[in-house]
Amino acid sequence: MAKGYGGVRGDSEDDGRAAYTALLRGGVSGFNALLGGGRELGGKYARVEEHGFYWTATEYDMEHAWFYNFGRGASLLNRHSGGDKSMALAVRCINAS
Repeated sequence: MAKGYGGVRGDSEDDGRAAYTALLRGGVSGFNALLGGGRELGGKYARVEEHGFYWTATEYDMEHAWFYNFGRGASLLNRHSGGDKSMALAVRCINAS
């Protein structure tokens, strides 16, 4: 999905800024990502209104999965492989049709 709006940091010319803008709340994609932060391993929530973390459907290994990070400070979209599955990140169901 991010690729359709310009890609993420590292695979786009603008480091994921176009995808960040398109996928964020009010963007042209209709995805409407919110910057809700996430739960740290100790149970405390952090980075609310600074980052939006969203799981992908792709596992990295048994304990980790890929996730997207919408970072407000840099206004870019990044993809990470090492998301510990015990972190509480957002989930959004997408109809691919």
